[in-house]
Amino acid sequence: MKLRNIITVFVLVFGAIFSTEVFCASTPQDILSKAAGKVRGAKGVDASYSLSSKGQSLQGVLKSVGSKFYVKAGGMETWYNGKELYTYNPSSKETTVMLPSASELAEVNPLLYLNQYNQYFTPVFSKNNQAGKYIIDLNSKSRKAPAKKITVFLNAKTLAPEKFIITSQDGSVATLTITKLNFAASIGSSTFNYPKSRFPNVNIVDLR
Repeated sequence: MKLRNIITVFVLVFGAIFSTEVFCASTPQDILSKAAGKVRGAKGVDASYSLSSKGQSLQGVLKSVGSKFYVKAGGMETWYNGKELYTYNPSSKETTVMLPSASELAEVNPLLYLNQYNQYFTPVFSKNNQAGKYIIDLNSKSRKAPAKKITVFLNAKTLAPEKFIITSQDGSVATLTITKLNFAASIGSSTFNYPKSRFPNVNIVDLR
């Protein structure tokens, strides 16, 4: 899978939760539900990450508040204002705009997998163990899922997501590692609106 396609699949995840809470759960569903609740309840998510696949790598940033988000990775930028999804591609100098489905949103913003995992995946504890982490495998229920398998690494104390290993339907593997995660960021609403003034000569491809 090319990195540009991975961005579409995973363009993701976020910020130190300064909490001493230790969450004891008996099932992977319990843990994922708790982690998703922390993301939904965040004031604002400000994250940086690295994404690697097939010897290539790139750096990315993600900012989100509620359902809205902004992602930048590999030169591409994406804005979701709660209704419309804008994606700017510097290679073609085009911006596409669409009304995305829930699965299409998750392909761009990996944090949303925490909310939607039950729709596409069956969660099980990984056979691999690491001290201080919950490791959960999300196995796809069908080939309609956005990935064949996603392994999620969560901090066992804070439940903050730390890493995703994504196996696509074609078998290629990408690793997304969160390098900065802030769940208490103050993010202005204009962050999630497509800045038309920045791209006066860019062609708009309207897929709505």
